[in-house]
Amino acid sequence: MISVVIATKDHERTLGQVLGALVPAAVDGLVRQVIVADGGSIDSTLDIALDSGADVLELSGPAEARLAQACAKARGDWLLILDPEVVPPPGWVAATRAHIDRTPDRAAWFAPGRGGLLGGPPKAHGLLLPRTRLEAAGGYGPGLIRKLGGKLERLKPVRDGL
Repeated sequence: MISVVIATKDHERTLGQVLGALVPAAVDGLVRQVIVADGGSIDSTLDIALDSGADVLELSGPAEARLAQACAKARGDWLLILDPEVVPPPGWVAATRAHIDRTPDRAAWFAPGRGGLLGGPPKAHGLLLPRTRLEAAGGYGPGLIRKLGGKLERLKPVRDGL
């Protein structure tokens, strides 16, 4: 159902925690693919990604370009684009499932702290969107939030029922 896409470069310190937060959703069947688009890490980032079972793409260029390439390879009906330094908060799985069930054609975001899963567009640390919306916007790239229609729902973590 969801392909998670993460652009990394020397993120060994945080990547394991980010990937660990995805495990309940993978067990639940919500997350079916994780793609790590790495930009030349020289630490153990690639080992962590490979050991987790993620699909690893070794790419060059800025994070935005690597995310665009990874999104193009994602197989899920939904994509969750995550910041490699922000661990999804407890409750993100239930909030994500509820959003998908309630609004199957609308993008959402989250941020850590008081703001929800993210700081909010365009500084969100997690962007959840249907593949159809991403394709209609011309793929991942500059101005994506605007192309998605501007107003996105903010995911508010709720207690996971896992």
